[in-house]
Amino acid sequence: MAESSHPKTPSNPDPVVPGEPAQVLPLGEDQIALVKNGRRHVFTCLPGQEPEVLNQIAMLVTDPANDLTWFDAAVLSHQLGERMSARLKQITPSRRRSA
Repeated sequence: MAESSHPKTPSNPDPVVPGEPAQVLPLGEDQIALVKNGRRHVFTCLPGQEPEVLNQIAMLVTDPANDLTWFDAAVLSHQLGERMSARLKQITPSRRRSA
């Protein structure tokens, strides 16, 4: 797993308002971010690294010093799944059904 798959703070973060509901932000082709309680959790996931990133998120959820919940993990997992689906659609030729 690449070093960048660990949560980090971007060099130029957007303003984050404490107390706002958690939200997932797409940052780039291989990054997602969850903003919660004034903290930005950024995850980088290259194709094929999804299981490692999901394990990292699960470890953060079980850490009592972290404010991520299992619901947050589910939202991030869903985002990763959506990105995997989009990548598959790009590389898989469309098949037409014979009528």
